[in-house]
Amino acid sequence: MSSSTTLSHPVAEPWPNARHSGAPLLVIGAGPKAIALAVKSSVLRAAGFDVPEVVAVERDRTAANWREGRGWTNGLQRLGTLPEKDLGFPYDGSAWGDADDPIAGEVVQRMAAYSWAGHLRDRGAYARWIDRGRPQPSHREWADYLQWAAVRAGLRTVNGQVLGAELADDGWTLTVQDGELRSQVHGRGLLVSGPGPVAPVVAPDGTRVLTTGDFWRLATEGLPDWARQVTVVGAGETAGTIVRELAVGLDRQVTVVTPRATLYSRGESVFENRYYSDPTGWSGLTEADRREFIRRTDRAVFSQDVQADLAGTKNVAWEPGRVVGTRQDGAGRVEVEIAYGGRQRVHSADLVVDATGGDPLWFTRILGPRADDALRAALGGTVTREHVERAIDASLAVAGLPAPLHVPNLAALAQGPGFPNLSSLGLLSDRVLAAYVPSVCPGLAPAADDRPADLSAVNQGAAQR
Repeated sequence: MSSSTTLSHPVAEPWPNARHSGAPLLVIGAGPKAIALAVKSSVLRAAGFDVPEVVAVERDRTAANWREGRGWTNGLQRLGTLPEKDLGFPYDGSAWGDADDPIAGEVVQRMAAYSWAGHLRDRGAYARWIDRGRPQPSHREWADYLQWAAVRAGLRTVNGQVLGAELADDGWTLTVQDGELRSQVHGRGLLVSGPGPVAPVVAPDGTRVLTTGDFWRLATEGLPDWARQVTVVGAGETAGTIVRELAVGLDRQVTVVTPRATLYSRGESVFENRYYSDPTGWSGLTEADRREFIRRTDRAVFSQDVQADLAGTKNVAWEPGRVVGTRQDGAGRVEVEIAYGGRQRVHSADLVVDATGGDPLWFTRILGPRADDALRAALGGTVTREHVERAIDASLAVAGLPAPLHVPNLAALAQGPGFPNLSSLGLLSDRVLAAYVPSVCPGLAPAADDRPADLSAVNQGAAQR
């Protein structure tokens, strides 16, 4: 079994320049997207395809955001997505061969070895999970699965924080800081993953007004007894897990400030889910319909699992509107200013938690001059979320750049709603890696000369393994 490899700094650079055919695909963050790519890359290379190795740059540890201590969870919250939607889902090999092509079937079979069920079988826990009714794993259990897959796939990681990302000849160069050491890593392409730094809508003070990270750290230490009435700003899944912890786990009174009329749940019918698993036909919808679909099913909605838990408590209320400011009154409580329908009102709370999530454009702040100029030129002069969303091509990269910059967290509008989240990690890895195989278009079978020369030999070797 291969093992996950951590490269210490300074590194003896294995890829001296990005023109080298062996240069990797770089990923900022060693989370689910990086691991899905590493697994698919390993599987495809074992099947004979010339795809790049994946190297993740991670300042902490593999799947850190799914564990307690990084400020996104206490590790005990339950996963909002079905665990069967794992690193290989939807297990469609059509990007690498048609339905009758044995190589496509081999890719799917190899991917199945990295499934959630495969992880449980490897631990001897599969039957127990089935007997318990296939419960949702906790975030900590999901992190263990991701770590297991990363080790098996041999994901290579570079420790440190990315300080800069600059276009190099036919690729990218990342400047990485690890303690006192600084180094550079080169790659053929770059993928930005993770939620990015928190972008609060109200100024936190670390005591009465908290960020998501502040809250989870405080909840782990023990939420003060004086924090009986808590206001949570935000209505997405980040907010939902905090509301559940407060109302159900800690028995606190919670008011959620939501930009819409109520706390909506994510649609989970076969009709909504189809676009997450298979975005065929997505681009044929009008932009207005695509935005409405995303808004109703994935943005500012609570998962049905969270909604079911909240249905059993009377501790949750909501206020429609947007928070425009906070101030402390003379008694130490926080007055929350809420704007809605052209009017403003004030809501009082012991504690305020800003759970509005990260900034998806955070990566633009680390771009070097050449990369910044190229991105602006590709987008017509101005870098905005809307411009980037409209410019994402089939490989989940910004079209028009001299080297691929994949930004799946911004790919929902142009390519399908499942790419920013956990809904179609297998399809995401196909779309990205197919861009590095000559003459292969994502979603289409590879050209004959891009496949392994001797499929029978490859399949015979796979059977022996």
